[in-house]
Amino acid sequence: MNTLLNSRLSKLVIAVSLIMSGLFLGKGTPLVHADSPVTSTAIYKAYLDVDIVAGAQKNGLSRTVAEFLASPNHPLDEKAAVMNALYADISWSDKEHAEEYAQLVYGKSTAALDKSKLSAPEIFVIGYLKVLDHYLDPDITWITAAQKALPDSLTVALIQALAESQQNMDCSWVITEQVLNDTKLTKDMRQEAIDIITDYMVLYKGSSCQSIGQPAVNDLVDDILQDAVVLEIGHSVVLVKGNKSAIDPANSSVVPYLREGTTMVPLKFIAAKFGASISVNAKKLEATVQYHNQKTFIPKVEIRNGRTFVPLRAVMNIFQKQIYYYQGLIIITGNISLDPLDQQNKRAAEQIRTVLLYMD
Repeated sequence: MNTLLNSRLSKLVIAVSLIMSGLFLGKGTPLVHADSPVTSTAIYKAYLDVDIVAGAQKNGLSRTVAEFLASPNHPLDEKAAVMNALYADISWSDKEHAEEYAQLVYGKSTAALDKSKLSAPEIFVIGYLKVLDHYLDPDITWITAAQKALPDSLTVALIQALAESQQNMDCSWVITEQVLNDTKLTKDMRQEAIDIITDYMVLYKGSSCQSIGQPAVNDLVDDILQDAVVLEIGHSVVLVKGNKSAIDPANSSVVPYLREGTTMVPLKFIAAKFGASISVNAKKLEATVQYHNQKTFIPKVEIRNGRTFVPLRAVMNIFQKQIYYYQGLIIITGNISLDPLDQQNKRAAEQIRTVLLYMD
């Protein structure tokens, strides 16, 4: 059974447990109508007096809705409510609104968009749509980037907290409470919407998250950073043994990317970090790696932005390193093996992702 399926199954088990606990708590106890932090916080209900929100709930994603979301003239909380309303009738199924929106507004897929050329609110819109689209296993890369770009917004911080909670439900209340207690955030969301989020997330209060222990996670993060090379799909900034570096100081367009589902990494950068030498035949699209007196041939390499890229798995087989990969985050270690299903490992990895994003 693969990692993605395991992740989804574990979240379904939690969801069913919440629902069943609501069914059997007894008379007078409210039913827990829930399947996830992301889809069980119906903040749109606090904004139904806004016509576009009511329209989105009734008619779904349209060009009018897309234009509202893309406009710089509307507040973030109303945009969040509109997006939330698009999923008001969601019933255990994935959607592709982020891709539909990107086509309507930009005429291209989200993968083809350059974050550096988008405004922070634009990144927020795509980020929240991506989280909602595949809520059982959300891609939080965009929403985390939005939080970085809009660090003072309570709206963005709460939506990012919901996304992060979706990945680590046991810690949902701990994550949310940190945001609610942050007095530096600008209250740019209606109190009724905040209450909707709070009333649901408090159901996770007292969960097993506390037993994981933040000090232990912090120690693990420190150990990983001292040992690892950390990359992110689409980012030119990396961490090498805890230090910020650039994949190619002369060319910021050299970044890891996906090619038909395969993670492609820059060969020269990876090889240099592990003390290997390389030779490339650009005409035949072939490369040879010399490592520890052993030569390895790699066919079908790809030349992009003047640099040679190879599949991550192929090159890592040469160096015999440990790889943690989750939603674009790549952690390559020599001595630490990380399990993406282990909550402590996952929290540590997401903390490292945040460090990397703030350095970019």
